[in-house]
Amino acid sequence: MSNRLVVTVDDERAMLKLIQVSLEGSGYDVISFDNPHDALEELHNGLRPDVIISDIQMPQLDGYSFYEAAREINELRAVPFLFLTALDARKDVRKGMSLGADDYLTKPFTKEELLEAVGVRLTRVDELRNPVRGIVEATALGAPIIERDNQRLDWDSLKALELLFFLLENRSGVTTYEVAEALWPGKTESKASSSFHTTLYRLRKVMGGELIESVNRRYYLHSKFKINYDLDNYRQLSIKAKGTKNIAMYERAIALYKGPYLKSFDSIWVEEIRHVLETEHSALLYSAAEAALKYKDVEKATRFFQLMTEHDPYNFDAAEGLAKVWELRGNTAKAMEARGQFEELMAEEVW
Repeated sequence: MSNRLVVTVDDERAMLKLIQVSLEGSGYDVISFDNPHDALEELHNGLRPDVIISDIQMPQLDGYSFYEAAREINELRAVPFLFLTALDARKDVRKGMSLGADDYLTKPFTKEELLEAVGVRLTRVDELRNPVRGIVEATALGAPIIERDNQRLDWDSLKALELLFFLLENRSGVTTYEVAEALWPGKTESKASSSFHTTLYRLRKVMGGELIESVNRRYYLHSKFKINYDLDNYRQLSIKAKGTKNIAMYERAIALYKGPYLKSFDSIWVEEIRHVLETEHSALLYSAAEAALKYKDVEKATRFFQLMTEHDPYNFDAAEGLAKVWELRGNTAKAMEARGQFEELMAEEVW
């Protein structure tokens, strides 16, 4: 996403709304949670904010515990974290800063104070990240494509390409054993280890040796590289679309899904992610159609249901949803056609 993303966590919905309005009015994207457990679930599912703002006193999980749990996610260890605290709770401030939080805001605070706190931390992060050693564009949805510094790369070894995507899906690092289990499950440990190191050599040869780093026998993508991964963007936009019910956000997320994950790759780990994404995309399309109907936009609801039937022809909810929107539009012939096509498809299926 082009805008910087801020995740806010507070059990007071009025406070969440105040923060959201203030930040969105200044060009930030905001995803709000009134339960820190829900926020952690989405963070573990791939939500990657540029800043996290959290209240301290929350009944479900206090801000300190939320902070520590979020910091256990490798990609979030350097993300700026701001605490919200009551004016007289100086002990909360000291404890939060001792844990490693970047800043705090005392309630009540002004819009200007909020924007300054967020802006200062983002500027500091940008300074620390620069200069980057390169920009990598990774496309996993549909035919896999990798570009480095605007140059599309060619691959003699598809296993090397698969290894790169495995590292993209495991940013906290992987061991030789974990890679071997995923990419060469049928080989002995010694042969799998040999295959891994050969493939790693080929990957470094294509991408540049500095992209992959090894620390304590774990392999990572180097943090000095800026990596634009279409699946990261898809996941984050999907989460925000379902949270806000914003039609434009749904359309942006849906447009990123250009086909199955790593099309033509057949490793078990790939197929597992592919299956999860296919299921989640059906749910996203259905949610988009429901949101469009809520806003009485039957044309967009029709398009979302049509996309859903194309994505998953055997999905009853997709076919029935499409039929119902055609009925809403007064086109009974189209409704009958949608139901008829689904019935024919099911009749042809051998169970």
